[in-house]
Amino acid sequence: MFSYKKIIVIGCSGAGKSTFSRKLQKATGIELFCLDAIYWNKDASHITREEMKDKQKEILKKDSFIIDGNFRNTLEMRISQADLIFFFDLPMEICIEGAKNRKFGRPEMPCELPVNEELIDFIKNFNADVKPVILR
Repeated sequence: MFSYKKIIVIGCSGAGKSTFSRKLQKATGIELFCLDAIYWNKDASHITREEMKDKQKEILKKDSFIIDGNFRNTLEMRISQADLIFFFDLPMEICIEGAKNRKFGRPEMPCELPVNEELIDFIKNFNADVKPVILR
């Protein structure tokens, strides 16, 4: 029996978090929340950081969840509530290739976001900007 009920999946873009999270959801039956799907709208606009924080607070009140995504400004809040953390710590080159070669898009997303220089820069800077927050 799988005893963990509050699970977060974090790591660099392109590392395979969403694919893993969908498989984990199927295996456990625990409701999956993809932070990118919450943040982005169909027209590729997005909600405010405050709205995003409020939506995550509501998810964290649940008895069980799988939360897929980083969002550095709310990472500590999610980590503090998790029973289990999956941290995808892959080399930058693999994450860049993963982002560029996503198969079947991202079915959870309300819009299609192209791989652009901003995303590539995020991946290149992940180890300096986000990984220390995760490890702390």
